[in-house]
Amino acid sequence: MKNSGIILLICCLNLISYGQKGVTTFGLQYKPIIPNRFIGTYEQRFDSAQFFSNIKQKLGHSFGGVIRIGLTKNISLETGLNLTYRNFDLNFAIPDSGYVGKEQLRVVSYEVPISCLIYIQLSKQFFINTSLGSSLILFPSSVHKQVPITVGEYFLQEGAYRHKIQGALLANVGFEYRTKEKGYFYFGTSYHLPYIPIMSFAMAYQYPGGNIVARDNVRGSYLTIDLRYFFHEKARQ
Repeated sequence: MKNSGIILLICCLNLISYGQKGVTTFGLQYKPIIPNRFIGTYEQRFDSAQFFSNIKQKLGHSFGGVIRIGLTKNISLETGLNLTYRNFDLNFAIPDSGYVGKEQLRVVSYEVPISCLIYIQLSKQFFINTSLGSSLILFPSSVHKQVPITVGEYFLQEGAYRHKIQGALLANVGFEYRTKEKGYFYFGTSYHLPYIPIMSFAMAYQYPGGNIVARDNVRGSYLTIDLRYFFHEKARQ
């Protein structure tokens, strides 16, 4: 009787499950980058003896297309192409002179992620999934900002990528609502951790008699809220 009950349970789960095996589907996603002090790089200081500066993460954006390939009823692969905007506030100060400056900075990248997803079914149409993977990142250009103070005086920022093509670790958890005709609706969160710092920053105060420079590497990690929609596709026969 005990074995019969287990077999019956398995059969019921198979009947109500919208399995992913044999399904390749396309989706769209938008991922706002959420500034926070707990996960990701929120603030980084660039200080010297006479010159104070920092960068603070602002709300950023990542959006693009997703391709999901069903391997089994509980495992899928995801890949795609994303355009990502990391946004920062730049703050400069010379305490002895009372000079204060502020500017905004955007770091643009293209990303090709690939992740392995594992599903747990909560009800007939609700699923929880978790995934782990990696992302290939392309940085198209370096960044530069100049903030004028007076004649011949400037706050400067320059950022150069460490490598034009880099990689990052991806981790994700989320919930998914699946329909038979209208596709899948997904809500989750992801953590993006580059394997090495993405850029080297130089922050400077330039004046007629010389300049003061502070340098450091910027890791570029971030936390996102994930919103996705997958179009309905039928399983291959």
